Amino acid sequence: MAKIDFLKKRAEEFLDTAEYHFKKRMYHLVAFDLEQALQLYLKYTLALKLRNFPPTHSLKELLRAIGKAYKKEKEIKKIINENIHLIANLEQAYITSRYLPAEFTKREVEELEKFSKELIKWVKKLWLKV
Repeated sequence: MAKIDFLKKRAEEFLDTAEYHFKKRMYHLVAFDLEQALQLYLKYTLALKLRNFPPTHSLKELLRAIGKAYKKEKEIKKIINENIHLIANLEQAYITSRYLPAEFTKREVEELEKFSKELIKWVKKLWLKV
């Protein structure tokens, strides 16, 4: 268990960094931090159950893997379908925040943060079932 706890710790650090970047109005970095936090929380959730996770950065793929591992395919499908634009923005942030001059607005990152925190809360409930 200790071998995978670093994933959760890093995820929490990215959430803290997102708050810092938000205060500095560095919204492109907020989006990146949220994506990284979410990606690591999802990988941690998979590692708890499977002791491993797929070698991907795709939030959609990680979510589908969680659905399969935890027998929550219907819930995951609904989460993805209802939030596809937010998930796509987070996935874009992974690349654009580092390599392209893309920007995010305050409102966009507020929506991304709300979604990310709700999803993190949801996956934390899965941890109790391991």
